[in-house]
Amino acid sequence: MVALKAISVGVLLCAVPSAIAAQTRQNEVSLQSPRQAVVEMLNGSDDAFRKHLTVEIQHKIDEMQKSAPGSSPTQALSAARNGGNNFEAFETGPVLFSFNNPQTRQRWELRIDGDDVRGEQDEMQLSLHSVTQGVDDDLPALFRFQLSLRQQLGIWRLNAVTVSARLEMGDPRILDKSWWSAALASNASPDRPTAASIVPGVGEKPKIPIARSLRLIGLAEGLYAQKHPGMGYTCALTELVDIGRGIEDGESYKFIPAELAQGVYNEYKFSLRGCSGKTVKSFQAVAEPVNGKGKAYCSDETRVLRASDDASGTTCLTAGKIVQR
Repeated sequence: MVALKAISVGVLLCAVPSAIAAQTRQNEVSLQSPRQAVVEMLNGSDDAFRKHLTVEIQHKIDEMQKSAPGSSPTQALSAARNGGNNFEAFETGPVLFSFNNPQTRQRWELRIDGDDVRGEQDEMQLSLHSVTQGVDDDLPALFRFQLSLRQQLGIWRLNAVTVSARLEMGDPRILDKSWWSAALASNASPDRPTAASIVPGVGEKPKIPIARSLRLIGLAEGLYAQKHPGMGYTCALTELVDIGRGIEDGESYKFIPAELAQGVYNEYKFSLRGCSGKTVKSFQAVAEPVNGKGKAYCSDETRVLRASDDASGTTCLTAGKIVQR
């Protein structure tokens, strides 16, 4: 009987450290606050961003990427996680995120007005402010956001975003484009989020997916060659801007947007290669991710779209796999 009790005590003593270690790991996960989760989500890696999406949304994104390669809904945020010194995140204090515009000496701040944590639910109230030389600007509009987060598998995850705006329609400044242009930070650094990315859906048209962009380049090249039979195809994207238009949802659009013609579009670098001879009879179109991670896409005069997993246009052209429509 004594021996049995001794064995039981020994087993208990061995189990206690393991239980304490497991509880410690669980506490470490739960120690992250909703605010820290939001900062990690928008200022960390791609994996960190996905980590704070709900499990259901993660599964949906995986399905979308399998059915439509190159059309990841998270690409628009990749610039917010690559280089640049104008964007800052704060884990303490009244400011959550800030963006400095060195050209105008203006600072945009996303401030925390309230953070109500109730068990596994959190409601975080935010507002957008403009600051010039340390003084809040008096703007004819106020944008507010509410982030709803919930714990899922021990991790705070974004569950909903509510956006509201108050426009002072009696203030003549509401018609002044200068403050709107500043708010959208049209001259901001391309590798940091602008105020337009802080205010979702304001002043920005949806981007054309990468795969579709390359197919439209192929169509524009065909039209260009028809219009210039003596020259054939072109390796200058700028010459394709006014070549080809389509209609979608009742609105007209150009095959090649002016932004794409500049070479960088939707976080991808576009280029045309392989043009030679007096009459150019072939070309190669390549799209490579700016951050050097992800799929590269390519096509040529056959308009067959290919992709490679190493972000290299050269690999795509030589050994890329065909992307089905």
